[in-house]
Amino acid sequence: MKFLKTIRNSIWVIPVIYCLMALALALIVVYIDMNILPLLNFELAFFLATSVDLAKEILGSISGALLTMTTITFSTIMVVLTTYSSQFSPRVLTNFVNDRRTMRVLGVFMGGFLYSILSLAFMQQATFEGEVISAIVAVMLAVLCLFFFAYFIHFVASSIQVSNLINSLVEDVKEEIEKEEKRIDQDHVAVSGLKPEVVESYDTTAALQSEDFGFIQFMNHDRLFEWAEENEAVINVEQLVGEFVTTSTTLLTIHHDEGTEIPDSLIRNIELGKERSVYQDVDYGLQKIVDVAIRALSPGINDPNTAVQCIHYLSEALIKNFKYTGTYVIYNDENHLGRLVVRRSSVEDKLYKMLSQISFYGRQDVTILRTLIEALENIALNSTDDVKRDIEAFSRYVYDGFDEDVLYDIDYKYINERQVRLSEALDRAE
Repeated sequence: MKFLKTIRNSIWVIPVIYCLMALALALIVVYIDMNILPLLNFELAFFLATSVDLAKEILGSISGALLTMTTITFSTIMVVLTTYSSQFSPRVLTNFVNDRRTMRVLGVFMGGFLYSILSLAFMQQATFEGEVISAIVAVMLAVLCLFFFAYFIHFVASSIQVSNLINSLVEDVKEEIEKEEKRIDQDHVAVSGLKPEVVESYDTTAALQSEDFGFIQFMNHDRLFEWAEENEAVINVEQLVGEFVTTSTTLLTIHHDEGTEIPDSLIRNIELGKERSVYQDVDYGLQKIVDVAIRALSPGINDPNTAVQCIHYLSEALIKNFKYTGTYVIYNDENHLGRLVVRRSSVEDKLYKMLSQISFYGRQDVTILRTLIEALENIALNSTDDVKRDIEAFSRYVYDGFDEDVLYDIDYKYINERQVRLSEALDRAE
């Protein structure tokens, strides 16, 4: 699984695939020119075949042009990455780099150049008899590259628009939230606000520590549950996906009978990495949106409207994420005994992690205060009573932390209206 994730997140994979396809295409076309065209008992149309000398000129020109386009594309990618890092957040770089459209365009240019240069290298006057089709194939590839280049310019122009970036970040988060919901909606999985007690009595309790340090990127819950069910043991996952662990951090606590052998591979169902990933880590996806909002509130950029947009998108993602509010996910066996207990972030933790920094850096901007109260109102309107209690407490934190010295009478008017609507949303029965 870790190997597949590494391959999927590597920027060189798609360009290499396109280069291999170009190599195969060059070999096929050369074979046709050498072995099939001379045997044809009819002549191809004048625009399909060229002489060897003309083919060399065309291939040389196209290979040079495609190499230039590849260089321009690579330079454009570097400019976009610099813009993402300086204007938005370094953590959103992967959203552009790992986008298949970016690597696909680069791969098409590299593949077109490789085909042209290889066909030119294979082109020998003494080898070919008559006309060849290598040049017209290169021309068609060049035309295809032009279409991809125009598409790439449009894609880059859209990517650096902050609204499109925020929307893509939210879509990634919503996708992970839906995957989490599917895992929780299974018949043998339940969510609880309290950590379940170990019903059975076990002779031994083992604590498995991390073999390395880094961020938890992935947990294979199904395999952990299968082992616990087969061995009639109980596994408590002590850490959350996305947390940083060291070699002294306990990852798993296992309650088992004496004599049960715990395999070394069990701990490897929790994979670590040098940086966090959105996969299985909804909080990290939300944090990226928070980073964009905080950068927008910085004095150097001073773009509160972008922060307002981020808050609205965050509220939508949090509404979906608060469908299940329990802090523990329990995998039960056929006898309804919890065999695997996995921690989840609480509503209070999520509200604090996602909105406290925005509240702090926007504590002198009335628009940010009003938008935060509006976001909490929207979440309250779509949440259970348990979530509403946390929202009520957090709303007091947001208001108390605001700098009231910057407020005027008209500011109090609009803020009080929002607070009244928030109170009505909190009092509304679920």
